Amino acid sequence: MNYFISLILIFSLLFPNALVSFKAYTRPPITGVINPLINKSEIGEVNNVEKAKFKKSVGAWFPYWDQKNATRSFRQNKDVLNEISPYWYFVKSDGTLKASSKFNLSVIKEAKKASIKVIPMVSNNFDGNKISNIINNPSLRKVHIRELTNKVVKRDLDGIDLDYEGLLAKDRKSYARFVKILAKELHKHDKLLSVTLKAKVKKPGHTNATKGQSWPELGKHADRLRIMAYDYHWKTSGPGPIAPRFWVEQVAKFAKKTIPSHKVIIAIGTYGYNWDGSGRAKAITVAQAKQLAKSKKVPIRRDKKSFEQFLKLGPGKPRIWLQDSGSLKAKLKIVKKYNLGGVVFWRLGDEDPNTWKVLKEHL
Repeated sequence: MNYFISLILIFSLLFPNALVSFKAYTRPPITGVINPLINKSEIGEVNNVEKAKFKKSVGAWFPYWDQKNATRSFRQNKDVLNEISPYWYFVKSDGTLKASSKFNLSVIKEAKKASIKVIPMVSNNFDGNKISNIINNPSLRKVHIRELTNKVVKRDLDGIDLDYEGLLAKDRKSYARFVKILAKELHKHDKLLSVTLKAKVKKPGHTNATKGQSWPELGKHADRLRIMAYDYHWKTSGPGPIAPRFWVEQVAKFAKKTIPSHKVIIAIGTYGYNWDGSGRAKAITVAQAKQLAKSKKVPIRRDKKSFEQFLKLGPGKPRIWLQDSGSLKAKLKIVKKYNLGGVVFWRLGDEDPNTWKVLKEHL
């Protein structure tokens, strides 16, 4: 052994640069911290390796009213999911929260055990006036922020998701200020803030709800911005594709211009609509549409422009449109094209079963 050490010492004196090269070559595996033995010129190589290992986020909202199917889907696809958002809390007018008593907490334990982030959703029941009253009243705003933070910390959750819809255009600055303060409080405890957004393709937006959300300001403070890229045609509109590919790409392109791309999460619907002539479309699943097509002996076709499936039962325009795994494939290409943070599904339990296979193959 002493003889071998003597040889190394002699070799190092005669060829000092060779020993340095040997050390660099035998450096330990790359981690999040750059190894001090790596030359500055090699840093680009490190970054490339880290990017190659990056896995985009895959999340899903978990409904309390369909827990049997949602739980089944969750357990079958835990290997694909990074995070779940139980539809858990509702905002009260005094700034406090009301929890759904129907939610099965065993799912939360299973998610934690599987290292899946749990980021519960808070709903305002589409009441923009309620949120306006809270965020513009210093006392109520303080109560609301404390309530949100305490729920996350005390339950040892990973964060919170604000699904505040129907916001007022006049609250654009107030809502951004509220999110800034809430994010600061959550970050003190190493917790995440997710904010769900109505889709738009230009600023400030085309409706009160979209004008009430300033994407650039929200993007400075929230950790996730989940953009609901669906309901291009909605329940009370005329029939048509729910999330056509060309529109989803417009939404993604606008988001990338206004928000750090790694924070952008494209929310994808798992449902279809059946405009049955009643004046309000009814939700329909892919499985239900297949059964209907079989009973009526008509084919389900795919629209080449939107990439969605449709079912035509009579004369005129198709009245049933579906978001299936085929349309998902087109959306995943958009997420990758613009290097966005990932996807989140509305919702677990009624999706096309092939959804998970497509995710594994294309994201």
